[in-house]
Amino acid sequence: MAELNRQEIERQQQLWVDNWAKMMVQIWQDKLQFWNIRRTGTLMGSFTESVAHDGLSANIVMRFLAYGIYQAHGVGYGYGKDNGGDLEFLSPSYRHEHRLDIPRKVGPAWGGYYTSGEPRERRDWFSKKLFASLMRMKETMAHMVGEEAAAVICEALEDAGKAIVK
Repeated sequence: MAELNRQEIERQQQLWVDNWAKMMVQIWQDKLQFWNIRRTGTLMGSFTESVAHDGLSANIVMRFLAYGIYQAHGVGYGYGKDNGGDLEFLSPSYRHEHRLDIPRKVGPAWGGYYTSGEPRERRDWFSKKLFASLMRMKETMAHMVGEEAAAVICEALEDAGKAIVK
């Protein structure tokens, strides 16, 4: 009976992790909509998740297009690691001089879109929700592992009790 209980706990853990991964993708997609990061829908459609279970451990892989992180951090073309934090093109005078402060056409003549004329800003759809969800997963998994440990102890006590009675 205790073995069945452990199998049920393991099944619940796997189900919870699978659902967590699906929910994380949904939360991220909702955040993309909230921050209006959906001009073409390519980032929104790029999300995938996969979970591989191996007993009590699980490997969770979340994938999406890399430029989604640039959106979250408010960086992109013109931003580099070696600029020492001095981003000249964010200066109001530089933006005015180079006409970056007015909406302008971007992309090919037949398509593209218009910029807002405003400097990029962080639109953190990613890290805050991920951190909060990971902490929730940690708490839930700790609780489930505690239940499993209790089941193992109960099984050992049952076995010891049967050995004494014989």
